[in-house]
Amino acid sequence: MKKIFYCPCRIDILLFSMISLSACGQKHAQALQVQIEGEDATPSRQPTKKNLLEITAPNYKSPAEAKHDCLGRLIFDIPQKIEWPVFFNANASTPFNRSFGLRISSPGDEMRFGHTLIAVIGTMGSVKKEKIFEITPLALERRLEKRIKETRAYIVRLKQEGGNPEKVAKDISEAEEWIQGWEKTISEDRIEFEAFDPGLPNSEGYWTTRIEANDASEPYSVFRAYLTRGEYIYVFESSFQMKKPSDKDIHKKEFTTLLAKFRTREANEIPTEMGVCVPFGFLPDDGSTVVEFKQSLRFPDAPGVLYTIETGNVHPRRLKFPPLSAAAHATINPLPTITGDEVRAVVTQRIGPRIAKIGGLSAEQGGTVLKVDQPGHENYEVYSVFTGYSGWLGTAVLPYILVEMHTKTKMQAPALTQNPPPFKQSMDRLEFLLNSIRWRPTIPSAPELKSN
Repeated sequence: MKKIFYCPCRIDILLFSMISLSACGQKHAQALQVQIEGEDATPSRQPTKKNLLEITAPNYKSPAEAKHDCLGRLIFDIPQKIEWPVFFNANASTPFNRSFGLRISSPGDEMRFGHTLIAVIGTMGSVKKEKIFEITPLALERRLEKRIKETRAYIVRLKQEGGNPEKVAKDISEAEEWIQGWEKTISEDRIEFEAFDPGLPNSEGYWTTRIEANDASEPYSVFRAYLTRGEYIYVFESSFQMKKPSDKDIHKKEFTTLLAKFRTREANEIPTEMGVCVPFGFLPDDGSTVVEFKQSLRFPDAPGVLYTIETGNVHPRRLKFPPLSAAAHATINPLPTITGDEVRAVVTQRIGPRIAKIGGLSAEQGGTVLKVDQPGHENYEVYSVFTGYSGWLGTAVLPYILVEMHTKTKMQAPALTQNPPPFKQSMDRLEFLLNSIRWRPTIPSAPELKSN
């Protein structure tokens, strides 16, 4: 049976066009220089009060039956309970790319708060959250120590049982070589990985270094911490480039302070202080920390439909270009089929590209719906709809906001027990979500919004 593959083009264009400040009038020429991660992020023109007000969606009224949730610095409404991607995939190269299960994910689902990556791990199905600890250096050491103990016991048995002297000697020699290799690995890992105590209940961690671009003169200090809190394990990994050895202690102090400020958050709990939301958690700050969040959610009754929210500060070297992404999603075509194919997909609807709304913001939208005909099975639809707002360079309260609804099928992800529901049901939920996305109100308000 042939599988259907359709791939929405995920295009983030590194597009940056500088307009002379002198053309923007004396008011903008006097604007203070803004930097993001050491890069000049001074906007060519400043947002007006109207622009800033739009992020708050002033004309939006939450339905009485709606629930609320938040991600990053945004708040949104949902018509019913949602699920976040808390599955731990032991085969993944990093725990920070999140998923709902094997092959049920949106590529690049990751949360970055300043220099710190964050992941939230929970039990999903038969995969317990505690499996995350199997990838730690301490767990590896314990497994090797267990193998060493078992192999030494095996050597004792060989000596006691006797047998062919040459074969026994060979088996013992091979076993001792394995032990030496494992002991060497333990010794090397103890040098490479240093235990780190986050100083919090039910927590553990480690410190190591990482070299990038083959430059060993200024390695990165890397701290990772695991905080077990109720149903979830929160994983934090902070990277900091060291100019001198003492920078490690500075990094450790900053990371420990961040961990101490973190708190858990109940489902649908909306904090009122400044900071950022992660699934079932919250990190307070003064609003100036640069964030890059991409995280998917789904509804339990439609596990194959993912709603991916991507948001963060506009970076001068990583600008988003929603018009192109919307156009790409509106022109998706199924791969050509040949005679005898059992599964066929036909485009039944194209959305845009067109102007849409994300809360009070003007956005670009594009998408495609395909009908899948699979003999012996009920026909179903697969679809992908992108909606995006590019944000405003140099401001903290006008982040980029990209929302993509896309589907996974039982053929793509065997863990799924059902194919996606009809497009209309999912599109209604998407519009409900899009209409409600707005800046999360705080006490005190963000400085840029206080004058509004």
